[in-house]
Amino acid sequence: MNNKIVAFPHNDEHHLDLGRAAMHAGEFEQAAEHFEAAYTHEHTFAVSRMLTEALLHAGHFQEAQSVAEEFITGYARTLTDGILFAQVLTESHRFLGAHEWLRSLSSLVHTPEEKTRFSEAGDFLIGREKQYLDAEKEAIATQTKQYLGIAGESVLMQTKLVSDMDNLPLATFNEIAPRLLTEQYLPQALRNTVALHFVTLGDEETRGLRWFDEDITFVPAQVDNPFDNSVQAAWTKFVDEYENNEPELATMVDQELHLYLLLLFPRVTSVVTDPDEWANYVVRRLSGNEKVITEASVVKRWQDRLDHELAALNDQPL
Repeated sequence: MNNKIVAFPHNDEHHLDLGRAAMHAGEFEQAAEHFEAAYTHEHTFAVSRMLTEALLHAGHFQEAQSVAEEFITGYARTLTDGILFAQVLTESHRFLGAHEWLRSLSSLVHTPEEKTRFSEAGDFLIGREKQYLDAEKEAIATQTKQYLGIAGESVLMQTKLVSDMDNLPLATFNEIAPRLLTEQYLPQALRNTVALHFVTLGDEETRGLRWFDEDITFVPAQVDNPFDNSVQAAWTKFVDEYENNEPELATMVDQELHLYLLLLFPRVTSVVTDPDEWANYVVRRLSGNEKVITEASVVKRWQDRLDHELAALNDQPL
C-alpha cells in the first residue's frame, strides 16, 4: 500500500501538517498554498493565523491583510497576534493605520519581554516608513499637493482621499491633517473623520476644528471617542430594545444615530443631554411622524444642521 502523502491531499489536517513543514523549511509560497487549501474549508482562528503568517513571509501583503483582518477583528487578540497584524499593516504600507494599531496594543504590554517585542514592532514600522519616505519622495509630494487642494475636489473624491489617509506615513499625515480640520469646503463628517485619527493616535497638541459654523479647539488625547461614551451606550440600549419589535426600523435608526455621533464630535455629550429624546425623534422621523416634535425642540433645531451636513456629504443640492 502506498502511504505517500500527495502534494495537495483532500484532508485538511494533511494540508496543515504540510504547511507547517513548509514554513519550517522556509518554503513560504508552498506553505501559503497548503494553508489556503485548508482555509477554504476551515475558517478557524488557528488556520487564519497560519495563513496570514505564510502570506506575509511570501510577500503577499494585501492578501495577508485581508485574512488578518478577519481573524483579528473576529476574536479576542493577544499581543503576539496584534504585533503580527501590525507587521502586516506595515508591509502593506498602511503606515498611519499601523501607528494607530500599535497604540491600541499598549494596554497588553506588561512584562519586560513584551515591552521588548512591542518596541521592536515600533522600530520595524519606523524603519519601513523611513524607507518608503526616501524611495517615494516624488509620489508623496504629488499626494500631499492633492490633499492640500482637497477643497477643489468633488465630495466623492474628498471622501476617497480621507478614507485613504490610513495609508499615509505619519509625517505626511501630520503635515496635511491640521489643514483639513479647518477646511470649510470639506463636509463636517470628513473633517471629523480626520480629527478621529488624532484621537486614535493620542495626540496631545491643541488642534483647531471647523465645527459647523464655529471655529473651536480641542486636545485629541483629552476627548471621548464619539463611539464610546454615555450617549452611544444609551443609544445602543435603545436600539437593542427596539429591535425586538421592528428590526428593520431599528437598523435604520442605528445607522442614523451612528452618523450623529460622528457629526457631533467632539461635543456629543454636551449637545445630546437627553439621548432618549433624540432616539425617539429619529424613530418618529423615519416612521413619518416627525410633526409630533415641536419646532422649538432642541433636537429639531440640531436636526436641521445635521441634515445640511449629511446633504453636503452626499453631494446633494440643499
